[in-house]
Amino acid sequence: MLPVWLGSLIAFVYGAIVGSFLNVCIFRMPADKSIVNPPSHCPNCGTPLRGWDNIPLISFLLLGRKCRYCKVPISWRYCSVELLTGLLWVAAYLRYGLSIDVFAYVLFISALLIAFFVDLDHFIIPDQVPIAGVVIGVGKDIAHWINGDLQWVRIALPPTESGIPIPPSVFGAVICFALFYAIAFVSYYAFRPKDKEALAEYEGAMGGGDIKLAGGIGAVVGLIPALVSFFIAVVLGSLIGVTYMVLSSRAEKRGVPWRAEIPFGPYMVAGALAVILLWPELVGAWEAWIGLVAPG
Repeated sequence: MLPVWLGSLIAFVYGAIVGSFLNVCIFRMPADKSIVNPPSHCPNCGTPLRGWDNIPLISFLLLGRKCRYCKVPISWRYCSVELLTGLLWVAAYLRYGLSIDVFAYVLFISALLIAFFVDLDHFIIPDQVPIAGVVIGVGKDIAHWINGDLQWVRIALPPTESGIPIPPSVFGAVICFALFYAIAFVSYYAFRPKDKEALAEYEGAMGGGDIKLAGGIGAVVGLIPALVSFFIAVVLGSLIGVTYMVLSSRAEKRGVPWRAEIPFGPYMVAGALAVILLWPELVGAWEAWIGLVAPG
């Protein structure tokens, strides 16, 4: 059995390496470019990067945050994604150890980071992310089924006492997708503008990417944790949204340009990360709250 420090170090190194690849995905996916060809290159001068120019974290620091060839500064985003991915992989390893779940969750965490940054920059969530979520969720269930410890979801068939067993990934994906689709459908008509010109540009209060991402999250974490993650996303969105509106108003009074919209995807990612890494603590906090408001 690996010592904790060694397992954490391995998780961080592999996470940082994957984070380097995530940077490629974040940059190329919104432009519908291949994430394989051409190989890594400087986005400014186009010079292909050699192996020692592309060592996660280390090359960024040794090169002084500049391209070796054209000397143009490199965005802190690249280093931040590599560091964040490494730390989240370590957190997942410390939570789940060397298990079936840890392999599924580090892969899904990586996919979620793509959704986070792409949605933040372009207000879209690549279809590859929710598809990866469904594949990872089903794969996790298959692995647990082979291992003999899969907890099936049983759909009751009244008036009998029997039920249909369904894998948690399939049940979570279908219900979460349907829930968000229903919310999007209702909100589309509820907030639809009356002005014809505005209506022609109106795309609804919720994007299709959020609906698909909900299905991916439900497939990986299961229905109840997914619903909790959505609640966390709404709370975060409300708190940050109000703060953002106040700062935006102050900036506009000073004549400072300010971004007007915030996508919901990053909040969904934050909620999903919370339930993946902090589920026992969230359950404990909920039970403690129930004990306070409804003692006995």
